[in-house]
Amino acid sequence: MSKDSQNIPQDATKLKKLAKVTARYMEMEEFKDSDHHTGYFCYNCIYFMKPNHCAIVTDEGPDVYGQSSDEIAPHGICALWEPNKEEMR
Repeated sequence: MSKDSQNIPQDATKLKKLAKVTARYMEMEEFKDSDHHTGYFCYNCIYFMKPNHCAIVTDEGPDVYGQSSDEIAPHGICALWEPNKEEMR
């Protein structure tokens, strides 16, 4: 293992999270009660931190609709979505 790779977790904690609008985050209220194990929901993203946070997008601030929920919803979506194969069905 190289010296640089040992610093990745520490370096990652220094990164600033993106604003919801920058990430094009939006909460899809019509899918609030859906099975979040299917589809492009935050719940199925590698960056989603249960119960309602994201490793790279802030909880605070308005989404693309101008709504502020102060959380990252499992039924939310954004442009940075990456599949979490352990959660998807």
